[in-house]
Amino acid sequence: MKAKAMPDLVEITDDPVALAMKHIFSQFEIYDLDIADGLKELLFEKKYDLYSLLQSDAASVAGKLGIEEYVAKMIINSAKRKAIK
Repeated sequence: MKAKAMPDLVEITDDPVALAMKHIFSQFEIYDLDIADGLKELLFEKKYDLYSLLQSDAASVAGKLGIEEYVAKMIINSAKRKAIK
């Protein structure tokens, strides 16, 4: 009897469903930000999560959300405070 070769392990991040679930759960960090609830809902609808906010600049966030740049700066600053906790 020959031994069967074990298939290569698939990283969970290769699975599209797992990636989607990871993104959805990471979006819930948005609700912990110290910003108005309406802004949290807008961020959630536009598929932002904490990581994407930390990687974005205020001008791009403002453009994608249709808000003023100073409000986007407040959102990003709140994400930075959340990230250091």
